[in-house]
Amino acid sequence: MPANNALNNEEDHRDTNTPDASCNASTDTDNEANNDADASKGIDNEGDDKGADDDSVCSDDDARDDSLPSAAPAETEASVEEDIGKKINQLRLAKGYSQRKLAKLAGLTNTSISSIERNKVSPAVNTLKAILTVLGSDLTTFFSDEWKEPKARVVVTPKDLLELSEAGSRVSLKQVYNCSTTKNLGFLIETYQPNSSTEEKIAHEGEEIGTVIEGKILIRVEETTYLLNQGDSYVIDTMKPHTFINPSDSITRIVSAHTPTTY
Repeated sequence: MPANNALNNEEDHRDTNTPDASCNASTDTDNEANNDADASKGIDNEGDDKGADDDSVCSDDDARDDSLPSAAPAETEASVEEDIGKKINQLRLAKGYSQRKLAKLAGLTNTSISSIERNKVSPAVNTLKAILTVLGSDLTTFFSDEWKEPKARVVVTPKDLLELSEAGSRVSLKQVYNCSTTKNLGFLIETYQPNSSTEEKIAHEGEEIGTVIEGKILIRVEETTYLLNQGDSYVIDTMKPHTFINPSDSITRIVSAHTPTTY
């Protein structure tokens, strides 16, 4: 400790030959003058034994170690938030729910579910409980150490496809899902029965690209309508309200990809 930082106190018997790192050595002291000196430097010392690796500041010239334990809480919090979004995404896809369907059943908006799954926002406890109830889980199970992340598949068979449409719908939207928790691209195999359509004015974050492999489809983006025949492709900004309509008496089939995976 530099000599000019010591208190001018007759009761202070500090050894001026002590090395600069002495504030990090193990000490047990009842000396009030030393405690006052420590307090004057912003050190919270109430008689605790300090090890040699203590993160207390010894002088203004000391460089802060970026790996200090004090950074751990922030890292832990970020990790927990990341797990929440990832786990909700896994549970939703395991149920075969689209984000819109989960949002509707949980009384939330599609944007809210998308933001939670992508860890842009951290859900309130009541919101998380509502989501988990719809997905057949609860807070205890959700935060259990026994949670197991599914292993990503390379090959996805027809029986592994996830049907995102409501039961009885005349539009089938099957998602190619391989259980990956880090995928950034969604892929759909779409089948439109004659004279069928998707919901009116769907909107979700991202971009979508697709190709008509059989039949024809009308795509209405905001107030503009486009007719695509077999072999035609489209690229749309999915933030703009859009609707897919099969105007024919034959089945229409489309394959499409979208990013991010917010369908």
